[in-house]
Amino acid sequence: MTAEWAAGRGAQFLAGAVKNVPSAVGARDTLLYYAGDKAVFDEHETTLKVLGGDTVHLGGEPDLAALYEMAVGGTLLPALAGFFQGAAAVQSRGLEASTLVRFTVKWFEMINSILPVFADEIDRGDYTEAASSVNLFHEMAADDDAFGAETGVETSWRGPLNDLVQRAVEAGHGDHSISALVEVLRKPAA
Repeated sequence: MTAEWAAGRGAQFLAGAVKNVPSAVGARDTLLYYAGDKAVFDEHETTLKVLGGDTVHLGGEPDLAALYEMAVGGTLLPALAGFFQGAAAVQSRGLEASTLVRFTVKWFEMINSILPVFADEIDRGDYTEAASSVNLFHEMAADDDAFGAETGVETSWRGPLNDLVQRAVEAGHGDHSISALVEVLRKPAA
C-alpha cells in the first residue's frame, strides 16, 4: 500500500478522490474526498479547495477516499442506464430524449430526499417501516419485459437487479423496505 510505503520513508500520506467529471476540477461545488494524515489535510486545505470547493477529510485510514469513491460511484451506471432506457423508449414513440430531463431530475430529487431514511433503516437494521417494499419491486419486475416489448427497448440489463430483488424475497424480506436489499448484498449469491 502506498501509505505504508510513504510512512516507511518518513513521508506523510494523504489520498484523494474526485467525485465528478475531470472538467469539474477547480469548481467551487466539486466534491473531493481525502483520507490519511489529518495534519497534512489541515495544513494544505486551502490549496486543496482550489481543486474543488466541497473538500472533505473522511478520516485517518488512508483507503477511505477510495472506499467512498467506489461506494458512491456504484450509483452512477445504473442511474444512467435507466435514463438511457427511458430515452430509447420515448424516442421509440418519436419523442425527444430531452423531454425526459425535467421529470428525471424530479425523480432524482425524490431519491435524494429518501436516502437519509434508507440510510437510517440500514444503520438500525430495521426494515419494517416499508414505504416501498421489496414485494412492490418484485411485482414490478414483470413490467420490465412488457415495457421492453412495447417500446422495442432492451431491458435485460435490469435482470441482475430483478434477481437481487428475488433473492431478497426468498430471504424473507418481501414485506420489508427496499433498503433491505443491503442484507442480500452483504451475502452475495454462491
